[in-house]
Amino acid sequence: MGEAPLAIVLAAGLSTRMKSRTPKVLHSVAGRPLVTHILRTVRAAGARPLVVLSKESAAARELFDEGTRLAIQDVARGTGDAVRIALAAANGDHGVAFIVYGDTPLLRPETLTRMRALVRERDAPLVLLAGEVGTDNAYGRVVRDERGDVARIVETRLATSEEKQLKESNLGAYAADLGWLRVAVERLRPNDTGEIFLTDLVAEARREGKRVAVHLTDDPEEGIGVNTRADLATAEAVIRKRIRDQHMLAGVTFRDPESCQVDSDVRIAADVVIERGTILEGKTSIGEGSRVGPYAVLRDTTVGERCKVENSTLEGATLEDDVSIGPYSHLRPGAYLERGVQMGNFGEVKNARLRAGTKMHHFSYVGDAEVTQSSWSCSCWSCCLSPFSPCSRRARPRSTRSGVRSSSRSSRRADVADAARARWGERLSNTSPPSRSLSS
Repeated sequence: MGEAPLAIVLAAGLSTRMKSRTPKVLHSVAGRPLVTHILRTVRAAGARPLVVLSKESAAARELFDEGTRLAIQDVARGTGDAVRIALAAANGDHGVAFIVYGDTPLLRPETLTRMRALVRERDAPLVLLAGEVGTDNAYGRVVRDERGDVARIVETRLATSEEKQLKESNLGAYAADLGWLRVAVERLRPNDTGEIFLTDLVAEARREGKRVAVHLTDDPEEGIGVNTRADLATAEAVIRKRIRDQHMLAGVTFRDPESCQVDSDVRIAADVVIERGTILEGKTSIGEGSRVGPYAVLRDTTVGERCKVENSTLEGATLEDDVSIGPYSHLRPGAYLERGVQMGNFGEVKNARLRAGTKMHHFSYVGDAEVTQSSWSCSCWSCCLSPFSPCSRRARPRSTRSGVRSSSRSSRRADVADAARARWGERLSNTSPPSRSLSS
């Protein structure tokens, strides 16, 4: 369909109703900043985004890669003025432009694609998105003419009682011919508050005798905008349901879908079972045939195939295939469990590697160490205590067994001999001879 469209993303709002020092576009929705959801949408529709920020929301700059153009609206003069500023920054662009809001994370790529097509099909320089969202809302009402085009948009505060009962509301997304838009936006004039409204483009097109087409969405949730914390919660609930539905269609089982939370960037293979109360965050990925939950929390964690994670918390951890964890265990950043590792209840691993086949049973801790095919249980631990020098990470020999309440700690390293058995309360330290047997 010609040149890739321009997508003007309006993100210069002051976020006063959020009651937050954090710019609205930086608030998190399903594990991603709010504005990044609409950026993902416009890119999926084949568009090149240009984001308009205010001085207050300029902190969002760090979210954008080099391929995203930015423009700053120094003074809040309305959405029409924001579009004018964006067009000045996109002087060489041609074709079609999308105009969307940075706080509308539920808009779908296929909706934008259809609106772009209508610009050509209807010979309309402006296409707006409408939806039937009921009559109890603050959206402008869409008034149609005899051809079904938009005659005007009536703001709620100015609408008559009859107009307020109109079913179709303006959801705030537009597709426009760029050539026409450049001229039309310069003709817009401030209202009595000094602001230039984007909706005045409809009246401008009608004055020129141009058509203004409508795309009526079958999913009115697309128009949900985030202005308050309540709106944020509503949008997040919709996004999380969409995420779960996508995974279920791809072969993932959720035992109690509404009790589970899955972030946007989580990857789950087919034949995975997610039990109730499970939370999957960040860049977590789960391999085929694994079972997670109930009540597990995984954050930025990689899980291999055929693993089992029950009622445990995993942060920045890596599990190879056939690993079993929990219940009530904790993997902290840097934990790496190789194939076949078994970790029982109330265990903790931090920045340590458990080699293939290791069995770490109940009430155990391993930190800053490597364990090789050992059997651990009941308060065994190994860690680095020196704040000044790095530990020597020594792999524990095969067939090592540590018994009740044993510990190995060192400012530099901890060595445990072959077939060592630590008895109740006995401590292994770097003063122990490398081959010393601690059996009775």
